[in-house]
Amino acid sequence: MKKLAFLIYAWGSTFLMAAFIYWLATIPYLSAGDRVTDELVKILFRMTLYAIFFILFYRSLIITLKSSVERLAKWRSKNEKMDDEEFVLIIETLSIIITILASTLFSVFEQYSQYLAVLNNSIANRSPELKDVLVSVIAILLTAIVVYSIPAIGELEIGIKHRIQAGRKKNKI
Repeated sequence: MKKLAFLIYAWGSTFLMAAFIYWLATIPYLSAGDRVTDELVKILFRMTLYAIFFILFYRSLIITLKSSVERLAKWRSKNEKMDDEEFVLIIETLSIIITILASTLFSVFEQYSQYLAVLNNSIANRSPELKDVLVSVIAILLTAIVVYSIPAIGELEIGIKHRIQAGRKKNKI
């Protein structure tokens, strides 16, 4: 039951972020000043949103794997340290690839929804652009490079979870 609650927390925050990004896409026109400033702010904001979305999705995927795969759930054994390091590297690489693809597909879906809304005239003064998808993909790829080179994402929450569980076990004894 505790694993399920932790998974719901992880994926729930990811889906809330996705809903927030999608909701922002439905706002007809957001302006931050003159045209150059407006474009710069929109690009930086979009990159930040998709970087956060990437991290949340990756974290949720890693937490799901660590909660369900016994070899990933425990800290590496000393006897099989080399095998465990290779296994974890393979899993992290596959997780990064899955997260890149899922985040990119979400970005395309979000832009396509904007396109359909413009066609249906439900959102005035907003034209979906390929530039927005490219900005999202650049943010996703930059975040993937950082996450892959510094594999601490998800480790903090997993460490806290293990500490809380150890404290509860200690209190029961």
